[in-house]
Amino acid sequence: MSVLKNMLRVGIVSSSNPANATVRVYFPDRDNLVSNELPVIFPHTLKTRHYSLPEVGESVICLFQGNGIQDGYCLGAIYSEVDLPPVQDKNLSGVWFEDGSHIYYDREHRRLYVKAVSDIYIDGNLHVSGQVYTGGST
Repeated sequence: MSVLKNMLRVGIVSSSNPANATVRVYFPDRDNLVSNELPVIFPHTLKTRHYSLPEVGESVICLFQGNGIQDGYCLGAIYSEVDLPPVQDKNLSGVWFEDGSHIYYDREHRRLYVKAVSDIYIDGNLHVSGQVYTGGST
């Protein structure tokens, strides 16, 4: 049972290596023992590629191969009582940034929302089909 218990562990990111898409994780319940660099799991990495590393200090769940904390993977970040989800609505799917910017889709109302606290840059042609409404101050 102890081997199985050690295979799946919750820890806190202590450092990241953006070039290799890896993180090191420490485990408070193991005297702050620090892992080797762990590859972070992403949905896609070949033609369509995703990239977003957990932040230093973020709670993550890790899966190890059963030989300690040398060989394993960071499965991703988890919410906690300290780090709450940005919304509590099962119909919303999106990304919320620290500065207040966000982009999300509301499945119930079939709407895409984008909020930028600064400028938005589009590199390429922009085609709009339908009505364009403006509002607010310039």
